Amino acid sequence: MSNRPSGWADLPARQAIDVVTDLPLAVGQADIVCVATLSATPVIHGQWLRAGQHIDLIGAFRADMREADDEVMRRGVLYVDSRDTTIGHIGELMIPMASGVIAAESVTADFYDIASGQFKRRNANDITVFKNGGGAHLDLMTAKHIMACA
Repeated sequence: MSNRPSGWADLPARQAIDVVTDLPLAVGQADIVCVATLSATPVIHGQWLRAGQHIDLIGAFRADMREADDEVMRRGVLYVDSRDTTIGHIGELMIPMASGVIAAESVTADFYDIASGQFKRRNANDITVFKNGGGAHLDLMTAKHIMACA
């Protein structure tokens, strides 16, 4: 199913990267799936998911972009970085909301809910889906970290 590209042999084993050729199989086997694309059409499908998985959607930042299909959003327990910058702004949520698959209330929590304890997995069988809408604050935090390391 996968192999390690030549030239990557010097990466430590704990940072091993495998290239896959069967995305549905790889997604179905993974405990955590991180997606970072500029796709306008879903690349992750809900029929591939199993109980207990976590899906991290960090690309697709515009109203016309999506990384996950309606079934992912319907089956998942939804979390976002900020309701204010995702609901009504990002296609990942806007498109399934417009068609009635999910509602704004389907978003369980955002980062502002961490202190209250709402931003957590409810049970081991949940398929948790985190949509990172991003924003300038993340760019500033990254730049500050890079400057501190330089």
